[in-house]
Amino acid sequence: MGDRKRLNIQRRSIDLVKNYNFTKGLLIVLSIISVITVCSYVADLATGVSGAVGIFLVSICDLPGNKVHHLKNMLYGLLLAMTNLVLIQLSLGNFYLNLAVMPVLVVCTAYLSVFGKRASLVSFSGLLALVLAYAFPKTGWDIALGAVYVALGGLWFILLNILVHPLRYRRYRLGLLNDGIRLTADYLRQKSRQLTAADPDQLWPELINTHNQINEIRKVLTDYFLNQSPDRDSLGKQSREGVLYLELVDLVELGTAVPVRPESTAPAAAAPTHALAEVLESIAEALRCVAWKSRNFRSSTPEDLGPRLASVAQLLHAADNPMTADERNYVYMLYDNLEKQVTKLRSIERFADTREPVTHALFTREAKSRLRPQEAYGRGALTANFTPDSAVFRHCIRLAVVMVAGYLIGGYLGVHNAYWIILTIVVIMRPTYVQSKERSVQRTIGTLAGGVVAALVVTLTDSHTVYAIIGASAMPFVFIFLDKDYRISAFFVTLNLVFTYALLHPDAYTVISYRVVDTVIGALLAFTASRVLWPAWDSRSISKLIVQAIEGSCDYLRRESTLYINQHDDDLGYRIARRQAFVYLGELDASYVRTLKEPSQKRVSTAHLYRIVTLNHQILSSIAYLGTYLQYHAVRVSPDHFSTLIDDLSARLLACRDPLQERTATEAASPPVDTTAALAYFRHPPAGARAGEELQQIRLFLREYTYLGGLIGELGHFTASTNLLSGGPNAPAGSRAHGSP
Repeated sequence: MGDRKRLNIQRRSIDLVKNYNFTKGLLIVLSIISVITVCSYVADLATGVSGAVGIFLVSICDLPGNKVHHLKNMLYGLLLAMTNLVLIQLSLGNFYLNLAVMPVLVVCTAYLSVFGKRASLVSFSGLLALVLAYAFPKTGWDIALGAVYVALGGLWFILLNILVHPLRYRRYRLGLLNDGIRLTADYLRQKSRQLTAADPDQLWPELINTHNQINEIRKVLTDYFLNQSPDRDSLGKQSREGVLYLELVDLVELGTAVPVRPESTAPAAAAPTHALAEVLESIAEALRCVAWKSRNFRSSTPEDLGPRLASVAQLLHAADNPMTADERNYVYMLYDNLEKQVTKLRSIERFADTREPVTHALFTREAKSRLRPQEAYGRGALTANFTPDSAVFRHCIRLAVVMVAGYLIGGYLGVHNAYWIILTIVVIMRPTYVQSKERSVQRTIGTLAGGVVAALVVTLTDSHTVYAIIGASAMPFVFIFLDKDYRISAFFVTLNLVFTYALLHPDAYTVISYRVVDTVIGALLAFTASRVLWPAWDSRSISKLIVQAIEGSCDYLRRESTLYINQHDDDLGYRIARRQAFVYLGELDASYVRTLKEPSQKRVSTAHLYRIVTLNHQILSSIAYLGTYLQYHAVRVSPDHFSTLIDDLSARLLACRDPLQERTATEAASPPVDTTAALAYFRHPPAGARAGEELQQIRLFLREYTYLGGLIGELGHFTASTNLLSGGPNAPAGSRAHGSP
């Protein structure tokens, strides 16, 4: 046990050092040190500090992906940062002019985030530049010279980024693939536990959380592998990793499609269900080994799972099988799913072990042009969010008001380094109440912990060399934990800032106290504003995400019908619909988790909302099972009757969204689908289909139609009985749902 623990620590340490964000922190530190060192010799320290500011601001926009987008993002971030620095410094000479310029710049800069993740990084860089203008006030020609030095520092970081680009990018995508494999293994392990749990519903929160994490990585990897311009296709060298990612996506779908039904608890079906759950556990462990042992994704061969599956197959075909028809059908569905998972596992291992280029139909120019995520840039994104219903628009106004308030309070109280107050506000405030609340708490905890550690270090030594080493060493860890645990990131930010300032100011204790006081003031302002100033509640916007998830599942289901009618074993439209269904469900999951953290008087019935979210997962799981079955089997049922049942399920699923939408008088509900002939075919198969595989498939689809129809009926009951449109049963009279977070 001790050796295993030591090995895990060793692996985690290696992963930490190889982490893309760790190397990003090192690159920032080396860039800043080189700039300050050179400027100290050829100019002065102030010039070096300006260059270091440029490096820091550009580094925020350093998001890998499409090479052209990456370079443009850093250049746009640098341009916006310089603009905000210059405009604020020009207005500092007149107090009232500054009070007018600051909120306008805040609103305009923050509003850029409507264009997507990359734009949000540019926006954040611009906001930090605006704050740093107060830290380094300049006048006259010094403003122009300072902007030039900032630009040179930023361009120096961009140049270094280009030079080390191939190594860092490979590490980035391999790290994401590793994370995706580990999370998929966790998801399969949780599914295994759900199969044998006395109450499977209790495990849904854990499954939802893991599914959401997979979804976030999936979105990033999709952007990375498929967002290259078809005219600038540079994925040839990375096609093996891209195909490995596509195989992992298919495995996630198979994991989602693992059927968890009441039949698993039947006495006769319990033994084979437990045996198959153990196979699923072994698949998860094999995936984890692929992730842990990867070096260029070279892995060891896992335990052979074929014989264990074969023993269950023998039980299914045994003449004395005690299971009922429904129980046998359930075990067959589970067995069939795991058989496909083992096949995918072998493919993942094969692509992990080989260094040879591989090809895939989705890496053609036509396929990639359709699969590429659509760019958010354009006038449409600006106008669509320019409304009080938009959470982003309200966030921009709220942020501007609170930053002005923080600036005035800092000046009124005579707080030293008062710009730390507005810096804290910029870092903490988020579009929704829960996001801002969590950031406020995490930032305060991390800052207090960092302040305590810094005070202990200062008590033990007064060495500037120690201060410089600690301040520089803390920077890489800021980026490692920025998305994983913000408290730890805030801890290292505090160490970095405190010891950097301690090098410039003789009284380190005073610097620590200023840092803590300013952070607490800023956190209190941010939290209070998010609670009382035009707050954005997830419970009032979640209805839109439920509608979106329902529509995504419906499109996914319809694409399955197209897949079968066209007799394809794979289809680009099917993959696009599947991706969107998972993305929409992930967004619903994230909003649901935030809703649970809102004040009780602001949210809807927790039990009802929980059931709506879990039903969406169960529906997607059933749809995913049908999709995987159609992909891997030569199905022999009537296409017309199959299509009719799919149309009926689609119409009933879309009807579940009606209580969550405001309908005009001219809008009418879709007419019901006539399923009489189709149900007669499936309930009373034709004479030629009363034996063999075709009869088995007819029965399977009838059971799946009945099961999925029952889930849809239950979802319709909960969407009709839960007052989500007005923000829940406790929402104020006349309240309306606002924009999605």
